[in-house]
Amino acid sequence: MSNGKPLATTPVPNTGDWDTYQATPAAPVDTLTGTHKLYLVFKSPQDNSFDMDAVQFSNP
Repeated sequence: MSNGKPLATTPVPNTGDWDTYQATPAAPVDTLTGTHKLYLVFKSPQDNSFDMDAVQFSNP
């Protein structure tokens, strides 16, 4: 479990169907050096609120 500072946040829109996916906007983060553990943290007032298909990282 992460207890560090979040690098970025993004809203997850309701698509209306469990298997209807929608990309979220790119979330810019500060440049890091070295090796780090990365945790994805999801917060929602409901259980099973969404289904994530993929996470993509890119370097502009």
